Amino acid sequence: MIKTMSEYKFEKLSFWQLLENRSVEIPIIQRDYAQGRAKKEKVRNDFLDALKNALTGDPVELDFVYGSEVNNFLQPLDGQQRLTTLFLLHWFIANKEGKLDEVKERLLKFTYETRTSSREFCQELVSKSIAYENLLPINEGKEITTENQLSETIKNASWFVISWKNDPTISAMLIMLDAIQAKFKESSDWWQKLTETEEDECPITFLYIKLENFGLSDDLYIKMNARGKALTPFENFKSRFEKHIKENGWEKEITNPQETFAHKIDTVWTDLFWKYKEKIERIDDNGEVSIEYKIDDRLTNFITGIAINYYAQRLEIQPDKDDEEKTRKELEQKSRTKNITENAVKRERIERRMITLFNNPDEIIPSDFPTKESFEYLVQCIDIYTKSSYTELKPDIDLWKYCEETLFKDIIQNKKAEWQNRAIFYAQTIYLLNADFDERSFNDWIRVVRNIVENSTIDSSATFVSAVNLIHELSNGCSNIHEYLSTNTVNAGHAEYQVKEEIEKAKIIIENPDAKQVIHDTEDTSFCKGKIDFALYCTDYDVENPNSTAFNKGKSEKILLIITDNFVDMETKLSDDFKRAFLTIGSNDYYEVWGTWSWSFDSHKRWLLGKNNDLKEFLLSKDWKRDYLKELFTQLVDKNTFKQIIDDYIVPSNMPNWKQRLIKEENLLNSATFILIPNDNSYCKLAWQQRPSREDQVNKIK
Repeated sequence: MIKTMSEYKFEKLSFWQLLENRSVEIPIIQRDYAQGRAKKEKVRNDFLDALKNALTGDPVELDFVYGSEVNNFLQPLDGQQRLTTLFLLHWFIANKEGKLDEVKERLLKFTYETRTSSREFCQELVSKSIAYENLLPINEGKEITTENQLSETIKNASWFVISWKNDPTISAMLIMLDAIQAKFKESSDWWQKLTETEEDECPITFLYIKLENFGLSDDLYIKMNARGKALTPFENFKSRFEKHIKENGWEKEITNPQETFAHKIDTVWTDLFWKYKEKIERIDDNGEVSIEYKIDDRLTNFITGIAINYYAQRLEIQPDKDDEEKTRKELEQKSRTKNITENAVKRERIERRMITLFNNPDEIIPSDFPTKESFEYLVQCIDIYTKSSYTELKPDIDLWKYCEETLFKDIIQNKKAEWQNRAIFYAQTIYLLNADFDERSFNDWIRVVRNIVENSTIDSSATFVSAVNLIHELSNGCSNIHEYLSTNTVNAGHAEYQVKEEIEKAKIIIENPDAKQVIHDTEDTSFCKGKIDFALYCTDYDVENPNSTAFNKGKSEKILLIITDNFVDMETKLSDDFKRAFLTIGSNDYYEVWGTWSWSFDSHKRWLLGKNNDLKEFLLSKDWKRDYLKELFTQLVDKNTFKQIIDDYIVPSNMPNWKQRLIKEENLLNSATFILIPNDNSYCKLAWQQRPSREDQVNKIK
């Protein structure tokens, strides 16, 4: 049965006595240290005056301090502010009287759980001393005054991390230390008074109550300490996940506490993500602006991203009979059959869970890592980005729309976190885990994945699973992807045709290393975007039948030149010269690519194309359209310009006059996107809008 507060016994202790048999850790849910805030000057001075008066002859009792103890670790429920000020006072006097080295072991038992930076600052402050005879000199009217001499000296110390200035608890501690310096700088021989062990001798005490059978839950803090703060979604996840790890015994073989998840998430991993902290400005009711820095969302986005990747890679999910039964019934209703397999239910649950996490990363829960292997995969992923500078890694290739800053930063900031971007980030991460980093092999690997992502559909959890399955298979050769592709069979079914092209390009590069540059340059064009089978086709190399003709580097370079000279921006309008030259090809009717009937003009309506991107209709086709465009490119190899093709074109005797005019007369086709041709083929009408209905909306050519 839980006791009421009145049933608890209390001890009268000094701060020094409190630390004798226990460590004190300010819990994460407590607010930041407030007595040192700039606006709390009166509160600060009144409290310090009371402490100083106690040391000079008027003892003070600082009311109740209570909290829960587990394994000799006290987490205060009330008393955080007073305990922190007492810690700073003890440090100041011990340091000033030259006692710090002999007492630092006990002072190190006071720490903060709220932020890694707060905890590390306390540790460094105690571990390092400040020589009072060597404080930074005062330069009145400038940076250092009598009011901030101590804090500026601390901030100038070699061990002080610049980013700590952004921690509100540290900022408040520094202000408090300056206030302590102002009031206690003339003191001497006060350390003995602070550390008296007899109950009635120490002039500064409080009543300590140890709360037994009280778990330090969120509700308890919020109910009993109105100044406490609610845990963020990430802090809730972190707390539950650490319990999840312990309950499953996933770290029982770890002997070094610094290698545990709980330690890393509060130290080295936090330091990593702190580089990418989110700045939040708030304005209170008085119009005053406060700035806070957060990394919770960054960590959440990364961990959720790894969970999504692992779901897709391993297709494992926590068993849940209720959810399994519900999913089965829904699938039966949807498919109108009772023959739903266990694998189908499992796959559906996984894909739904992935969608949930994709849409709301804060939904991450411990069971999203259902096995020791999934947990170890998470740790490996965070470690690999922590131990090296891979957070700033950016492939030396054009990733087009798939990367804004770096793949890592885009994911943790949720800037570019669509399914396609996640697939490339997965590829980067699996390379870092599996291969010794080499810039060349890394770029080759990401290039192949980029080409596959660009030229396949990855727009859902289902297609993402398919893509990850392929990338995971290919990662067996990520350290030399061209060698792997040219010598291995790829079993995954995703992006089958693009994979076939990647295999053929790899074989060309292995057999002709000097072909690599022209292949890569062609891939990088907006015209091809990783898919160069048409460019190869223009050199008579057929990806579908690669043994029919050898790769021709010279022809490939000429095709690349045509592309870079004429089709750099796919949103650029097709020129009059292009359309005229294109009308000289084949049976002079490239516009048959699309057609309908115009009742307004009693004519066939055909498409003249509008911009470079419209050529995708020809580029990606496998019928006559592809050959039309190839013929145009082939002529450009010899004649260099569209104008030369037009000038050299010999008009057939049976060609209608209107078509001759379209080819030979300049500017008739300018901006026209549709052509209307009657059944008797006696004239045409050019239109600039998709649905012309009046004669003033067309131009008749006879």
